[in-house]
Amino acid sequence: MDQRRLHEIEARCTQESPPHCRAACPFHLDVRAFMARMAEKKPAEARKVLERHLPLPGIIGRICDHPCENVCLRLDLGGSLAVHALELACVTTGEQSKRLLPMPRKRFRMAVLGAGLAGLAAAHDLAAKGYPVTVFHQGEAWKFLRDRYPALKKDAETGQDPLAADREMLARRQVLFREAVLDAALAERAETEFDGVLIDADAAQALAPPESAIDAATLHWRGKICCAGWLSVTATGHRYASASAQAGQGRRAAQTLERLAGGVSLTAAREKEQGPLHTSLEGMEPEPRVEPAAEIYTENEAAREAARCLQCECLICVRECAYLQKYKGYPRVYARQIYNNASIVKGLHTANALVNGCALCGQCQELCPENFSMAELCLSARRDMVERDFMPPSAHEFALEDMESASGPECALALPDVSLPQGRPASWLFFPGCQLAASRGEQVAALYAYMRDALKDQAGQRAGVALLLSCCGIPARWAGRETLFKEHVARLAEQWEQLGRPHIMAACSSCLSALRDALPEAKALSVWEVLDGLPLPKASTQALPEVFSIHDPCTARGDAAWLTAVRSLARKCGARLEDPRLSGATTACCGYGGLVWCAQPDLARAMSEHRAAGLPHTALASCIMCRDRLVADGKNCRHLLDLLFPDQGAADETQKGPGLSARRANRAALRRGLMRAYLGTEADEAAPAIVHVPPETLARLEERHILLSDVEGAVAAAEAGGGRFQNLENGHWLASWRPRHVTFWAEYSNEDGALVLHDAWCHRMQVPGSGGQSGCMADSGQNRGGQSA
Repeated sequence: MDQRRLHEIEARCTQESPPHCRAACPFHLDVRAFMARMAEKKPAEARKVLERHLPLPGIIGRICDHPCENVCLRLDLGGSLAVHALELACVTTGEQSKRLLPMPRKRFRMAVLGAGLAGLAAAHDLAAKGYPVTVFHQGEAWKFLRDRYPALKKDAETGQDPLAADREMLARRQVLFREAVLDAALAERAETEFDGVLIDADAAQALAPPESAIDAATLHWRGKICCAGWLSVTATGHRYASASAQAGQGRRAAQTLERLAGGVSLTAAREKEQGPLHTSLEGMEPEPRVEPAAEIYTENEAAREAARCLQCECLICVRECAYLQKYKGYPRVYARQIYNNASIVKGLHTANALVNGCALCGQCQELCPENFSMAELCLSARRDMVERDFMPPSAHEFALEDMESASGPECALALPDVSLPQGRPASWLFFPGCQLAASRGEQVAALYAYMRDALKDQAGQRAGVALLLSCCGIPARWAGRETLFKEHVARLAEQWEQLGRPHIMAACSSCLSALRDALPEAKALSVWEVLDGLPLPKASTQALPEVFSIHDPCTARGDAAWLTAVRSLARKCGARLEDPRLSGATTACCGYGGLVWCAQPDLARAMSEHRAAGLPHTALASCIMCRDRLVADGKNCRHLLDLLFPDQGAADETQKGPGLSARRANRAALRRGLMRAYLGTEADEAAPAIVHVPPETLARLEERHILLSDVEGAVAAAEAGGGRFQNLENGHWLASWRPRHVTFWAEYSNEDGALVLHDAWCHRMQVPGSGGQSGCMADSGQNRGGQSA
């Protein structure tokens, strides 16, 4: 990703864009900060905000025609904020800052012809940057401004002068005022004697050209001269003085004068138009404007009115995503961090966790008005890191090993429909997916048997249903290992060809997305669509919750056919459904997607808890991993197959799914059962366990992503004379074993001839000089299946 692409991606996130009020203000006043200080009853602090943004804050605060109020998001929710009235209250009661930052004097001298609002605003800005400024005026210096804006006249009763504070400030910044006739001779002399000249088109109308003759972006007229401050015109042709427009032009002209004096481009790198800040008004209640009892707000009234500010921000995606919340930022910031992470050649890649924490679910893109996709950003970063060998193996290695196991000889099976006549291929291929096979083997077998009988061809004969047990390869894609993914799906394509190129029906939405991408000619669809066109497998009398909150899998968010069929089947089973606030296209991830469960288990748990909190009733899932993850974190949930096949291995809504070791054993058991039932062959049974593992120890193994088979391998190697040593205090043996890029450590004892496991660890790294075995204990406790990645 180059800088240009980074900026394109960043631009989609509007969180740093100005809110509507600030965008409408010619001075980009930070209205949110101003309102916050006023709501806190800190008018002096609020005045500092005004002084930081406004030229002549005491003047502008009194006469501004507040274009910001026309675009305030409160406009239809009780009325726009009274920004101008609050500014007036602030400049009336808030003490002016006496301290001015010292600026080195510039050598370029500036002249302002005409003491109108535009000219004085330009004088303010230029003097604040250290330029010597002389203002030429005709008659009394401030008379024109008082006549143009009556609100600036002295109070006859109190003698209070609204101009006093800004006059004093300009004096302290050494702005000189010189009385002169504002004619062509003065303009010619000023252009000769000064490095930049501004003509105030309101106070020196005879000198200024028509506004149409001036470049609107720079306000440059000719040579060293800029013009600003024309009267505004209504749609009916009425001319009037707009304080915000005149002062805003004065500021823009001052910026151009600086560039003219410095001899740099008048247009390069000037402030660019930004897209609007998107702010959701969902759930916002109308709140009427607080009107002052007198002409000016009291402190309490001002605080109440300022508190109506919505403090506009986007963060639409962040509010709904535990991952985006974890890193205390928002997509625009994350894009920069990921870009910087990829730019590191040597050193710590501190954003690896950020890259590997995304579930790649696509919810943010659905929620974002500008379609910002963290999934696209993180997946491309993973691929780049894999290509350059920057991806730590521990991040996804366990998940990739699980993928290979599910597709290996112990668990995988390509089963033709043996009931069909010799040589006739099946019309359908059932692809349950490796996780459904691991969690609900009995239901997979029952569903397969039902569809073999129920699916007919146009002649009313059995259509034939083959079955393929395997992983779809999506973990490789999620890990950014695109080459591995393509190799995996190429093997699936070969098996599909051997089975006669049948239509594929998948029970997992992740599998369905992978198969559609890899085998578009197979026209894969969900098993739910097929089942929805068939009679229910069996009339059920099971007791159902009063209402289900339906949870849609994130990889089916764009699959209308999946979503529709699932709801139809559930209702046919007697279920009453209620869509949660986030469902369908905006559904949230359970924490399984993107291999977050492997790389960052704690974050994955936060995701499932976050999703569970958005499901008010017992949940109903059509993805088995969604179901098992939600239940694991305490959310009652059933799978759709529990309604369709309640007598075949169905779990109640509180029963947790199997652990990692049991999932692998279940896949192998399903394969053996199907081979026995349909091929009449017996596969090798799993070897009996050699180690007894107490439940509390097994729970720790699951948390650390350690399989029983690997622990038993370590113990078996040690018992056969491999590396081990004994703790003399408790008599326990500590065995180590490195069968691949992982070292396993097992603490066990021999109790009356039985081997009992007390604890186990692993680490997915090589320690230089360790020989792959010894010297690794310092690392064994930190590894939890790659969480540190």
